[in-house]
Amino acid sequence: MATARYVATKVPMKNTVVKVYASPKIRQALDEVLNDMPLYKGVRMTEVLESVYNQGKKDGARTAFEATERKMAEAMKSVPHKNPGKPRKH
Repeated sequence: MATARYVATKVPMKNTVVKVYASPKIRQALDEVLNDMPLYKGVRMTEVLESVYNQGKKDGARTAFEATERKMAEAMKSVPHKNPGKPRKH
């Protein structure tokens, strides 16, 4: 029987719950760290994970916007633009 490559682990944050998809080894390590941790260090760990998660979302959005701006600049260069000039005489 084949086992799942990645397993969803729910990590509670201050306002939300984030699903982390990781290998069973990573899930086991995450469970060990979260279960054997005192309350103070658990709260600090949650704050660190939340800030890393939020920064990752910002970096992903920044990458998407930069790619969009780059493609838009390429598209604008590919469209020939000529000034209208004088109208033709009839």
